[in-house]
Amino acid sequence: MTELRTNEALLRALENAASRKPSLSQIDKQRLSFVMGSLPEDNKMTREQVQSVLERQEGRKLSAA
Repeated sequence: MTELRTNEALLRALENAASRKPSLSQIDKQRLSFVMGSLPEDNKMTREQVQSVLERQEGRKLSAA
């Protein structure tokens, strides 16, 4: 039987990553990815269109007339 061992360097790297707050850019990318993954398969919206909607909802982009 083999013994499982934790790589200490990997464990420290995971602990450091878990303690860091994500940047606004990372949060935006995660949000976009979540929305894209939640859309039905037959949806025709592009990533750019979804990003534009998210930006308008957050007040970062003026609404198109």
